[in-house]
Amino acid sequence: AESYMYGSTGTASNTDCKGLSSSRFWWRDYMRQSLLDNPGAAVGEIGLDGARYDPTTRDLCTPIDRQVEAFELQLRLAVELDRPVTIHAVKAWGPLLDTLNKKFGKKKGDKPPRMYFHAFGGKSAVVNQINAACRGAQEVFYGFAPCVNFRSSKTADVMRTIGIDSLVLETDRENYKQVKGDLDTNAEFIAEALDLTKNEVIEKTA
Repeated sequence: AESYMYGSTGTASNTDCKGLSSSRFWWRDYMRQSLLDNPGAAVGEIGLDGARYDPTTRDLCTPIDRQVEAFELQLRLAVELDRPVTIHAVKAWGPLLDTLNKKFGKKKGDKPPRMYFHAFGGKSAVVNQINAACRGAQEVFYGFAPCVNFRSSKTADVMRTIGIDSLVLETDRENYKQVKGDLDTNAEFIAEALDLTKNEVIEKTA
C-alpha cells in the first residue's frame, strides 16, 4: 500500500499571544507563502480557545475577538487557496459558529473544501450545528484524540451522532513512538462505540 505524508501550516489562537495581539498579524505573509510553496499542505491547526488564561492577569491569554480575527483570516486563506483546514475549539463554540454562519456563505466555494475538527470536544447537539454551519464545504470530518477525549463519558455518544463516514483516526501525541499505539486505541474505541470490528474502522477511516 502506498503511504503519503502532507504538512500543514497555521497558527492556533492560543499559542502566540504577542503575535495575535498585533493587528498586523506578522505571520500572515509567511503562512501564505509557505502554503504556496507546498501545494499539498493544509491550513491548520487553527481555532478558538476559551479556556487558556494568563496566570497573572486571569484574562484569556488572547482576547476572543483577536482570536476570531485570526481564525477568520486563516479560513479565508484556505478558501482562496482551496485547501483543507484543521480546526480545534475549546469552550468557544458560540464564537466559532457565529464566524462560520455570519462571515462565510453557504454555497460551494464559500468554505474550505474539507473541514476537519480535531480533538473534538463538543456535544452531539454541537455536531448538528457545525454540520449546518459548514454548508458550502465538500466534506466535514471529526477526530478524537485518546489522550484528550477518551476520558469523557460523552465521547462514544458523540461518535455515534457523527457516524463512521465522517470520522478519522487521529493522535495528539508529539512523541512519534506513541502514535501507533494511539491509533490502535482510537480504532478499538470507535469499533466498540459503533458496533464495528477494528478492521472495519481502519478500512472506513483510511
